[in-house]
Amino acid sequence: MNPIFVPLAGQVTEGGMAQAEAVEKALSAHLFEIFILILATQVVGWIFQKIKQPVVIGELLAGVIVGPALLGWVVEGSLIEFIAELGAIFLLFMVGLETRMHDILKVGKEAFVVAVVGAILPFFGGYYFGLYIGFNQVAALFLGAALVATSVGITARVMQELEVLSRPYSRIILGAAVIDDIEGLIVLAIVSGIATTGAVETSGIVRLVLISFAFVGAAMALVPFVRRIPLDRLPFQSPLGVAIAFGMGMATLASFIGLAPIVGAFMAGMVMAELREEHELEPPIHAIESFLAPIFFAYMGVQLDLAALTSREVLIAGVVISLIAIAGKLVSMFGALSQGLRQALVVGVGMVPRGEVGLIVASIGLSAGAVDEKEFAIVIFMVVVTTIIAPLSLRPLIAWADPEVPLTEETA
Repeated sequence: MNPIFVPLAGQVTEGGMAQAEAVEKALSAHLFEIFILILATQVVGWIFQKIKQPVVIGELLAGVIVGPALLGWVVEGSLIEFIAELGAIFLLFMVGLETRMHDILKVGKEAFVVAVVGAILPFFGGYYFGLYIGFNQVAALFLGAALVATSVGITARVMQELEVLSRPYSRIILGAAVIDDIEGLIVLAIVSGIATTGAVETSGIVRLVLISFAFVGAAMALVPFVRRIPLDRLPFQSPLGVAIAFGMGMATLASFIGLAPIVGAFMAGMVMAELREEHELEPPIHAIESFLAPIFFAYMGVQLDLAALTSREVLIAGVVISLIAIAGKLVSMFGALSQGLRQALVVGVGMVPRGEVGLIVASIGLSAGAVDEKEFAIVIFMVVVTTIIAPLSLRPLIAWADPEVPLTEETA
C-alpha cells in the first residue's frame, strides 16, 4: 500500500471497527431483550392458560416482571417499541382477516351508537372529575380525552383466544372500535390545540374528520374489486407477500393521515378477507402474529411504572377515574341491546380497556406540559385497571352470554 495512505487507512479501520463494535453491542442487547420478552410471555402465558385465565394478562404481567418495575432486563427503546407496534399491526390485520366487511355492515348501526355513547360519557365524566379534584381546565380535558378511545387489541386478543370473532357482539366491538379511534383522534386534536394555542382550529378538525372517513370509505369500496382479483395470475412471488404488503401499506397510510396504524391494518385485513380461503392466507399470517403480538402486550407491561402508583392521592383518584372509565363504556351496551342483554353486556365490557391508547394520550399531555407527573400517574392507574379487568371479565361473561363457546384448555 502507498505509505501516504497508511495513516488514513489505520484511522478508517479503527473508526470503522469501533462503530462496528458499538452496532454489534446494541444489536446483542436488543436481541437479548426480544429473547427475554418472548421467553417470558411463553412461560407466564402458559401458566395463565393452565389456570384458565386470559393469556393476554399473562403477557402483560410478563412485561411487568422483566421490565424496569421489577427485574429491569428489558427497558423502553425505539427498536423494541417498533417491534411491539408491528405486533399490534399484525394482530389487527389478523383480526380483520377473520372479519368480513359485510358482517361489520350488518351491525353498523349498533356499532355507531356504541361508539358515540361510549365516547361522550367517559369524556365528560373524566373532565368534570378532573375539575372536581383540582385539575386545571386543560389537564381535565386531557383526562377526559384519555377515557374516550378503546384499545381494541386487548379485547380482540381475548375474542381470538375464545374463537368468537365471527359472533355479532364481536363485530359490534370491532366496528365501534374503528369509530372510536376516529372520535378519539378528533378529541385529542381539539384538546392538543387548546393546550398549545389556547384555541380550537375548526378547519383542521373538519379536515381531519373528512380524511378519516374518506380512508374508511375507500377501504370499504375496495372490497367488491378485490373479490375479482386473480392474485395467482399476477406477476407476484406469492399471494401472501401481496397481502402483507397491502396490510403494511394501509397501516402506513393510516399513520400518515393521523389515524392509528392498527386501524389501517384492520381495514386491510377485512379487504383481504375476501381472498383468505382461496389463497390460504390465515395460517401463515397467524404464525407471524403469534410471534409478534405477545411482544406488543409484554411491552405494554414494560411501560408501566408501578412506583408512580403508590401515592395515596393517586390511588384514590385512580380508583374513581377507573370506575368512571368502566361505567362510561358499560353504558354503551345500550346501543347493542338488539343482540340481547347478555351479548350487549359483552359489548360494554369489551369496550372498557384503554391500553396503549390511554398511554399515548397521557404521554402527549405530559410532553406538552399540560399534565404533571401526578396527573399522568392517575391516567396510568386507570390504564392498568381497565386493561386488566376487561379480559379477566370477558371470558366468564362470554361463557354466560354465549353457551356455545367451547371453553376448552385450548381456548382458555
